[in-house]
Amino acid sequence: MGPKILWVLLPLAVYAALLALVWRGKAPSRLALNVHSSLLLMAYLLTTAGLGLFWVANQQLPVFDWHYLFGYATLLLLSLHLFLNLPTALRWLRQRRSSAPAAAPTGPLPWRGAARQAGAVAAMALAFALGVHWGGRSAAPVPSLAAGGAEDGVRTVLQYHAASASSRSAVFGHAPPVDWGGQPAPFKSYPGLPQVALARATPALDGVRSLGAMLRAPAAHATAPGPAMLDITAVGQFLHLTAGVTARRGGLALRAAPSSGALFPGELYLQVRRVQGLQPGLYHFDADAHRLARLGGLPAGAGGPDLLLVVGAVFQRTGYKYRNRAYRYVAADLGHLLENARLAAHYVGARAELPPLFDEMALAQVFGLDGRQEGVIAVVALNGRAGAAGGLPAASAPRASPPPLDLGVTGSVHAATSLAPAPPPPLAAAAGAGPLIALPPGEQAAMDLARVILQRRSQRRFTTQPLPLQQLSSMLAEMAQAPLLSGALQADLVLNRVAGIQPGVYRYLPGRHALQAVALGDFAAQARQAALDQDVIGDAAVVLLLSADSAQALRSGARGYRMAFLEAGLMGERWLLGAVARGLGACPVGAFYDDEAAQLVKAAPGRWVLHFAALGQVAPD
Repeated sequence: MGPKILWVLLPLAVYAALLALVWRGKAPSRLALNVHSSLLLMAYLLTTAGLGLFWVANQQLPVFDWHYLFGYATLLLLSLHLFLNLPTALRWLRQRRSSAPAAAPTGPLPWRGAARQAGAVAAMALAFALGVHWGGRSAAPVPSLAAGGAEDGVRTVLQYHAASASSRSAVFGHAPPVDWGGQPAPFKSYPGLPQVALARATPALDGVRSLGAMLRAPAAHATAPGPAMLDITAVGQFLHLTAGVTARRGGLALRAAPSSGALFPGELYLQVRRVQGLQPGLYHFDADAHRLARLGGLPAGAGGPDLLLVVGAVFQRTGYKYRNRAYRYVAADLGHLLENARLAAHYVGARAELPPLFDEMALAQVFGLDGRQEGVIAVVALNGRAGAAGGLPAASAPRASPPPLDLGVTGSVHAATSLAPAPPPPLAAAAGAGPLIALPPGEQAAMDLARVILQRRSQRRFTTQPLPLQQLSSMLAEMAQAPLLSGALQADLVLNRVAGIQPGVYRYLPGRHALQAVALGDFAAQARQAALDQDVIGDAAVVLLLSADSAQALRSGARGYRMAFLEAGLMGERWLLGAVARGLGACPVGAFYDDEAAQLVKAAPGRWVLHFAALGQVAPD
């Protein structure tokens, strides 16, 4: 923040120095101060308006949204005041330049005022046109997938990631813009179909289903409580903890899993085969009303788990605001949701699996989705104790990807990552070169899982108190579970205030439960700048950065790209829940400059930073 303020104040400082030389200790008149402040204000107004319009056009932001309207009205009124005051300022300047008294004006020339206003409008129009022109340029054309070959898919993923990357130096090169339209409805519902009311989750008091215990599942699932067969009460609790509404504030329905910009692109569908109290069939979960809509019966010959949760994404909910970066945010958001689903399934006594291979278009057709505006992202297979092990029926052999969606590069990358071979075993993460710091053994979070999820909210204000090393160690131990969808991820941390550890950038080595120094020193300002100068990152005691080795992620094909972002969301959600369970504050951040983030953690070439998350002691309101 400091350098920005200096740049903003620099013109004022230069102007003050010039005035000091001109007046040489004499106090300026009231009229002179009025004139000079008006001229400075005009310069700042034009700069602010020009930059604002440029970025609105360049980033394809909504030009007239509620949080812009008062700013636009203020600029309009200020412009009117300055234009009315401008003739006085100009006359005063002409009088200063001339030794002779200025002749009284014989009357205003009507065309001058109109010309000045037309010039200002033309300047603003030019700024907007430049933003549209440069914002519409394509740094690397992202092809549509016609044949859908494996090499084409990987190439599309690489080009999409480059085209959707943010950087200060790459402001003028983006993927071609898409007309996303306005903000769609936050919920999807089927009011004309039969509805099934559901129970909500309430925190337990037995202490058995704590966050720490649920994170140990399924290894400890044999001793976890729960019925032999899933019932409708358990399904309602499961859905509530996965993606249900947990708070309503300022007209927003906040959910169990976090979402970029509180846009919540996810929609949940259920294929029910064996749930007590719930007729077999296909269902949609209405999170707003917390009920199920019955879409129809099971397809002929349908097999698989007791309950198959299908996670869809309405891309427009995120894309209308975040544009071509939307697919990154959608995948990470739904990764958070999937971790909630996994833990919530264990909470109600079910076994949960996340199959990496499934046919997106086949599932979309089963549930009546177009597969374009709303695509299938992931599935979760749930079985009760008496249910069959495993989950999803065998998927068909890899075939050509479905046609690209009608959403530009977002559609292309979703198509490229659809239906590909299962990922190979993970490779070991490369170790850094600095000294190792052994961490104390982690302590399990004792708070009830339902209470943790229902209390979770993103915290953006932190105190300056250091974080105890034991708490950081416990959170890292809980986060570093065996990979569920991608083994390509690596966790780096910017430690600003951790008791007993020198500030710096560190790499977490889960196999050794240790930190390895990457660079020592104060990197808080650099982390803030990399995260688009967001205070939540600069003020945090700890900043978590998750990155993926692109070569390792794409070894099995383009599908690895989606799996890497989902895995980042899974890990990020464990980080957030662990913070809540320990009375700490945490906040995920998806907006950052890709190149600066990679430089911050000294990432090797080909390593992508996917996710930021802040952690610290919560500041009082």
